[in-house]
Amino acid sequence: MTGTEKSRRAYLKTTAALGAAGVTGLSGCIGSISGGGSGEGGAGPIHMGSILPITGSLSAYGGGMQKAVNLAKEHVNDAGGPLGRTVKVHNKDSETKPSKAQQKYKSLVNEQNIVGFVGAASSGVSVPLAKNVAADGVMQVSHASTTPALAEIGYNEDETVKYFGRTAPNDGQQGLVMGRTMNEDKYIGADKAAFLHVANAYGKGLAKKAKEAFDGETTAVVPYDKKSSDYTSTLDKLFEDDPDAIGFVGYPGNGKTILKQWDDGGYGGEWVLSEGLNDEGFFNSLKSITDGMYLASPSPDSSKKSTTAFNEGMGDKSGTLFAAHAYDGLFLQALAMHKAGKASGKAIAKNIRSMSREGTKVYAGQFQKAKDLIDDGEDINYQGASSPVDMNESLEPLNKFAIMQIQQGKRKQLDTIERSWFEGKL
Repeated sequence: MTGTEKSRRAYLKTTAALGAAGVTGLSGCIGSISGGGSGEGGAGPIHMGSILPITGSLSAYGGGMQKAVNLAKEHVNDAGGPLGRTVKVHNKDSETKPSKAQQKYKSLVNEQNIVGFVGAASSGVSVPLAKNVAADGVMQVSHASTTPALAEIGYNEDETVKYFGRTAPNDGQQGLVMGRTMNEDKYIGADKAAFLHVANAYGKGLAKKAKEAFDGETTAVVPYDKKSSDYTSTLDKLFEDDPDAIGFVGYPGNGKTILKQWDDGGYGGEWVLSEGLNDEGFFNSLKSITDGMYLASPSPDSSKKSTTAFNEGMGDKSGTLFAAHAYDGLFLQALAMHKAGKASGKAIAKNIRSMSREGTKVYAGQFQKAKDLIDDGEDINYQGASSPVDMNESLEPLNKFAIMQIQQGKRKQLDTIERSWFEGKL
């Protein structure tokens, strides 16, 4: 038996004995045994957080993401929580701004003593947070930050423990799919391409990967400012050398303005859109403009059991982009703590990968089943609401992808790219 198993089982035996002894003096006994507090071995609630875009440029998604985190908390607590302790989630608004998110993070660490959190959504917001989590001993799991840079961030000093993980795929995958869409004759078959990206870590990183995957000549890589309202000069620069195709990495808010001005200007060219623009309302509002454009989107294997449990709990918010990933981010951290026998950022970081690799399959909403298996010394393989979430050594999943085309405001899947195609390419 490992030290972790001894710790967890000792805790369970202790709490069982206390229960048999009766309620009188219970809190005092647990306090003297476990030490109290929100961290390792405490008896009170386990404090966790979320840092999500309730306001700002990604506010269209923030409410659904937060509801998903809170749903995971409910499912975990309905089963008695990890180590028999309630999980308390402190929800914070990132405002989709790095500086505001850092303020909220410091508050969660210094005032709420969190051991882990879900967030942020934007890569530009997540990167500065991820640079601090290891020193603070706090686990960060982003559900939507996809920049390749995050594969290398979040390690402790000797690089033995990684405190940043994600349930969303690395943009290296998406860049490969965007490049493939431009390369292949059955889609665009472009000789020349230009890339337009939002001026942040997400935009820069994905545009770089898509450019590397494109076989033809790259005529321009042009960033755009989210705060602007007139993109004429940006579009002029983008189309200066008449590219056949445009790889567009952005968000719906500015994307709508850019595409309207592109259409009004008669610039031409065929477009491949990033997952950040994958929003049905966005496509419907630009039905005639986006018609025929291509979209690179994750298309992970998903379990009917997990998606059913998730959709039932989410109601009309179930379709929110990356909400299922947010659910998985909280659920996995709770599983990791129970496996470790401790409630700490380090415990989560060292155990989270093993929760979704091999063993008996468990699904969203099945925290009690997962706990029982772990307590019996069994390995579990969590099948998430977003994907199987099989994390690699960088604590990120490898997903299937789809090449889609927008047709009259609707997304039509043209091809599926299996996970095996990506192996060795990242």
